[in-house]
Amino acid sequence: MLSRRHLRIKVLQSLYALQAAREADYQLAIDFITESFKPDLNSMTPQDPVKLEGMRKITTLLLEENYRKGTIPDDDDTPATAVVTARNALKYYEDLYKKDKQRLSRQLTPEVEAIYSAYLLLLQLFVELSFLSQSERERQYDDPDSNPIAKLSGFDTNQVVIALSESKKLESEFIRHGISWGEEVTGLIRKMFREVFRQDETYRAYCAQKTHTPEEDQQLVLYALKEVILKNEDVINFFELRDLYWGENGDLARKMTNKTLKSATEGGVQIVPLTDDWEEDRSFMQELFDETVNRNDEFEAIIAEPLKNWDLERLSAMDYLILKMSVSEMITFPGIPVKVSINEAIEIAKDYSTPKSGKFVNGILDTLSKNLIKEGKIRKSGRGLLDNK
Repeated sequence: MLSRRHLRIKVLQSLYALQAAREADYQLAIDFITESFKPDLNSMTPQDPVKLEGMRKITTLLLEENYRKGTIPDDDDTPATAVVTARNALKYYEDLYKKDKQRLSRQLTPEVEAIYSAYLLLLQLFVELSFLSQSERERQYDDPDSNPIAKLSGFDTNQVVIALSESKKLESEFIRHGISWGEEVTGLIRKMFREVFRQDETYRAYCAQKTHTPEEDQQLVLYALKEVILKNEDVINFFELRDLYWGENGDLARKMTNKTLKSATEGGVQIVPLTDDWEEDRSFMQELFDETVNRNDEFEAIIAEPLKNWDLERLSAMDYLILKMSVSEMITFPGIPVKVSINEAIEIAKDYSTPKSGKFVNGILDTLSKNLIKEGKIRKSGRGLLDNK
């Protein structure tokens, strides 16, 4: 199950991706200017490379000085061609950046929901392994020498896997979320079963016993998940192609799967929700991202004051994003206590930025929050008042 901290981290990752996209968009606008002042080799009019290069530099400087303002001013001392080209480059940049904002905003919710899909896929994988194990047993009955191990049991006799296979609630979740390994990747599971599990000493030892305790059944599936499935190169590649952040999200999906495997008994299966209240949490996450992006200039102006004595060139880009996101949270969400927002920012900074970032973020946000409360920009209500007395 994901916590609010996980959701804040997802927002931070998207903000970081947007920042990278913004820098790339700006570079494309610079390239636009460069292309505009390249000599036209097909022109019948003589070209002056020196003059063109000078126009390129003037136009680039115009864009550099004004793109954050969103307008290129008229200037009688600047060649009209440079002004027009700078405005066209600015429009090009703004269109690219707008598309990137929309794309990353739209992707935020599906990217988080992909963790739940991965969790369901991992559970379904055990059901698929059960089918393969059962088929192998049936072949063994016809030809006992066809299998290199005396297979008295397997995934299909494991009570945890049986509970997964017979769970109507889990089957309903598979259908509702469109979960299926699909024909194109079932070969991956067959290959893993044939080439990995058949040779695995732990699985072979399990299969060689006719009966097992509930603890032994559980130990097998937990071992299979951690030591075989999630270390299998084909499985890793499959999930990495589906999820850009699989390195981190895979651990969350594993923990959710572990919890369900530990709960699975003859009495049923506990399905782990994505969050306690996904609709509310999804709204929080989406609004936090959108507000931080749409009010970027406002939040940058707010944090500029306590940072005026800092060398911004040496300031960690991640710290800067964490500060903006946290100020956005404190101002936007009246029901979240200021101390909660600050503490979450500190912990995220410790994990995702520099070793000294936690202390730095704490100091800046503590100062900012007090000033913003005095100015009436932070107004809390309900639960948001609890830790602010």
